[in-house]
Amino acid sequence: MRTITLGLAGCGVVGGGLVHLLSSSAESLRSRHGVRVELVGILVRNVARDRGLSVDPSLFTDDVTEFLAADADIVVEAIGGEEPARRIAQATLASGRRFISANKEFISAFGTDLQTLASTNDGVLQFDAAVGGSVPIIRTIQSALGGNSPASIKGILNGTSNFILTQLERGKSYECALAAARERGLAEDDVSRDVDGRDAAAKLAILAWVAFGIPVGSVKPRTTGILPDPSRLVRAGAAVGGRVRLVAECVALPGNRLTAVVEPVVVSPRGSFGQTVLEDNRVEVDLGWGSPLSVSGPGAGGAPTATSLLSDILANASPLARPIARNERAWVSVGDPRKHRWIIGADASPELIVSCCSEAGVPVTDVLHQAGDAYVTTGPSPTDRIDSVIASLRNIDLKPLRARFEINESEVVS
Repeated sequence: MRTITLGLAGCGVVGGGLVHLLSSSAESLRSRHGVRVELVGILVRNVARDRGLSVDPSLFTDDVTEFLAADADIVVEAIGGEEPARRIAQATLASGRRFISANKEFISAFGTDLQTLASTNDGVLQFDAAVGGSVPIIRTIQSALGGNSPASIKGILNGTSNFILTQLERGKSYECALAAARERGLAEDDVSRDVDGRDAAAKLAILAWVAFGIPVGSVKPRTTGILPDPSRLVRAGAAVGGRVRLVAECVALPGNRLTAVVEPVVVSPRGSFGQTVLEDNRVEVDLGWGSPLSVSGPGAGGAPTATSLLSDILANASPLARPIARNERAWVSVGDPRKHRWIIGADASPELIVSCCSEAGVPVTDVLHQAGDAYVTTGPSPTDRIDSVIASLRNIDLKPLRARFEINESEVVS
């Protein structure tokens, strides 16, 4: 029987879920893995708070120095934010130990520096739980790629926004959808990072680092969330027989260039992303095999993320294993030069939208109406021209919306 001593920073939805999981699965861990996990310290902001957990109260502390002094083989960070996460990570890795994080904003900002620190001191940095909840996408990419790079990574990376969009498709209001997400533990009080796309952008930057080796802080995805009016976005998708999903993608371009985008996309209801509903995530990696490597599962909530953290704890991690490709720094992050089809909507006459498109050099392929809005679909057009159309509509006090349009005629549902 092997004992793993564990320090846990943060005991909220995710950290508390991990504590509960360690308790409920203790017998399974002993019988199946030959492991006993012993908590030796829990860092929290409020020691007096009752978390409803069967844990020795003496393990809780609000003192970072005291927490770091505990004799922990592994330190798990689920506290969020930049500090004290950064201090904890640096101290753990500098001492040659394993540091596991579910903090995607933190890893997307400092992952490259932390990996260097880990490599220098024979420490181990793991962050599978930072992307995809229960979806083991990082480990899958590491196993599948070897020393190669994929053609693209594309996915639904935010379970909260996907849950909200699904509820809106089913006739709920945005307020009701958000309340249901919070009730199910899928959304925090401040949901802004989920709905404005920043959460998915941080996760995409991490995936680009793992898959392409580009320093994580160098990837700056062009980001458009589902705000300001998700209900109108959903109606726009329905107007053309599709479903709206917040899609993140990173695509390799000629000349070792990499473009990263997070934005609403109208997808086919019959396709894999259209069938990804509620809090599920899905990631598809194009490895040149014909069909993409696809991984899916719950992407939000305490239990899925806690399960991923436990998987990292049990992983036989090696200090020599690098979570990035050998060709680090070979790729350059650039804007999106590709042309896409789009749907553009506004609370205006269709003639006005068509006129703005014409002025920007955007070809219009169809005009539709629904629920007080007019919509046009476009031929292939670069993003900057669509930006120009949206700016023109806003300049005359309208409330325009746009989404990329990826449905073919054969996929449209009447």
